[in-house]
Amino acid sequence: MRDTTKPLLPDSAVYKDVVIVGNGPSGIAVSHMLAGNRPYLRSAQHPDEMLAARLSGVLPQQGQAAPVPLLKQDLRFLSQGLEGRASHPLSLLMDALVHPGADQGMELPSLLQWRHHPEQRVDHVVLGTTPPGGAWQTMIGNVLTISLASWMELPGLDFRSWEKTVGGLHTEHVNNHDRYNSCLNNNGNKEGRARAASVAQYYSDYVRLRGLQKYFHCGTKVLNIEPLEKASCQCTENASNDWCGRRQCFARALWLVEGFDQVNREPFCYVSQKVVIATGCTSKPNRLNVPGELTNNNRVVHDFGSVEELVTRIREEADRDQTGVDPILIVGAGLSAADAVLTARFHSVPVLHVFRNRTIPTDRQLPEIMYPEYHKVHQMMEDGGKCYPLYKALPEHRILSLAGISSPDRKILLEGPDGRLSAHKVSGVAVLIGARPNLSFLKSVCQSDGTGLGANTNSPIDCRSNPILIDLWSHKVMRVQQPGLYALGPLTGDNFVRFILGGAVAVASGVLNERL
Repeated sequence: MRDTTKPLLPDSAVYKDVVIVGNGPSGIAVSHMLAGNRPYLRSAQHPDEMLAARLSGVLPQQGQAAPVPLLKQDLRFLSQGLEGRASHPLSLLMDALVHPGADQGMELPSLLQWRHHPEQRVDHVVLGTTPPGGAWQTMIGNVLTISLASWMELPGLDFRSWEKTVGGLHTEHVNNHDRYNSCLNNNGNKEGRARAASVAQYYSDYVRLRGLQKYFHCGTKVLNIEPLEKASCQCTENASNDWCGRRQCFARALWLVEGFDQVNREPFCYVSQKVVIATGCTSKPNRLNVPGELTNNNRVVHDFGSVEELVTRIREEADRDQTGVDPILIVGAGLSAADAVLTARFHSVPVLHVFRNRTIPTDRQLPEIMYPEYHKVHQMMEDGGKCYPLYKALPEHRILSLAGISSPDRKILLEGPDGRLSAHKVSGVAVLIGARPNLSFLKSVCQSDGTGLGANTNSPIDCRSNPILIDLWSHKVMRVQQPGLYALGPLTGDNFVRFILGGAVAVASGVLNERL
C-alpha cells in the first residue's frame, strides 16, 4: 500500500532525467548532445600553432585505438591560452574547432565530426513558448544577422547547404527589394549575413532533420521551477519513500518544473534530476520609467519587432489623411535602435533620435564593409542630421514625459544637456534601450530579474555586465545550493550563437559525468 503521508505530486507529473527550459539555439544544441550525438576530433590542422600542437597529442594516429569523444578529453588542457570574443574557455575552444581562424577572416573546415550513439541518449524534454528557434521566431524576417550565416549553424547541418536545399531566403517572409539587400553578401567573400527569417526556419528545420522533434514540447510556458527537498516514489506497491529501482522513479528527482500548454491551457508537471536554463536575455525590454510610457501601447513600443508595425501604421495614417508625417521618436544607441532608424527612413517617416552620449564609439567588431547600414546610422548620429533629411539627432537628452502622446497634439517632453526643456510633436515612440531576462519561474531561488544568481548578487542578471555565475567546465549555477541546475547562452555571457556550443558541451559533460 502507498504511504499516505508521502507528499503527492500531481497525477500528470512526468519524470525526465533532464528538463531544458528554452528552445532557442542554446536549448537545441544541448538537446542534440543529450540525444546521443558526440563530437570527435578529426584533424589537428589549426592555424593556432599552440592549439594545433595540443590537438595533435590527443588525435589517434593511424593504427591506434578508436578515437575518444571530445567530451572525454582533457578540455581544460585543450582550452589553455585561447583568446577571443567569448568569456568562457570552452566557448573559445569549440569555436576554434568549428570555425578555425574565423576572427582572422579564414574560411576553414571544421576540425570536428559528429557521431550518433543511440545507446548514450539521455531522456529529456525541451520546453519553449515558440516553435524551435526561440526569440529568432519572433524577429522581423528581413533583418540581417550580425554574424555570418555559417556562424548561425548548429552541429550536423551546414547552413549554406541547407539554404540551397530549401530554396534560399524564404521570400514569403521578406521583401526582396528592402533596405538590407545590399548587405547580404558585400564583403567579397563566399558568404555574407543571413536574414532572420532564414535563421528561424533553419532552427525549426534543424530539430526535424536531426530527429529531435520527440524531445520538444513547444508552445509551453514555464511558471515555476523549484528544488524538491525529498521527492517520493509514487509506485503503489512501494510502501517507502525511497528509490524503487526504476530509472524513472520520482524519488531520484531533485527539481520540479511546472507550467501550462499555451494552446489547450492544460497544466504540466515534470520532475527531474537536472534542469538547464537556456531562456536568453531578451524577455523583458528595459523601460524609461517615465509618465505615459505604459499607458499608450498603440503609440509606444519597446521592441524592434513592433517598430515595423508602428512605422507602417504611421505611414498609412498620413497617406490616408493626406497630412504631413510627424517624426517617430527613437530612444537608444544600440543596433536595435539603428535598425529602427533604417526602418523609419525606408518608409519615409522622419526620425527624432535621442541617445545618451554625444561621443559615439565605433564598434571595431563591425567592419564597415560587412555592416554598411550600421556605419551609415553612426555617421548620421555624429552629423546630428545636418546632411541627412528626415533625421535629427538629440544626444545627451533625457525623456521626461511621454504622457502627451495620448493628447491631440502628441507632444512629448525632453530635457537637454543644458537643463532646458523642450516639447516635440511625434507620431510614435520606440524605446530600444536593451532588455533583461525574465526569471520569475525561478522565484524559489532568486528574484524575478535574477538578482542573487550573478557574480554581483545584489544586481539583476545582465548578459554583459552581470551574467549568471557558473562553473566554467560544467555550467552549473553556482549560487544555488541544490545540485542539478545549469545555465548557458546569453544568460551566462555567451551572446553569439557561434559560442553557445561550448556551453552545450559543458552542460552535456556535467550531466553525463554525474551518474544519472
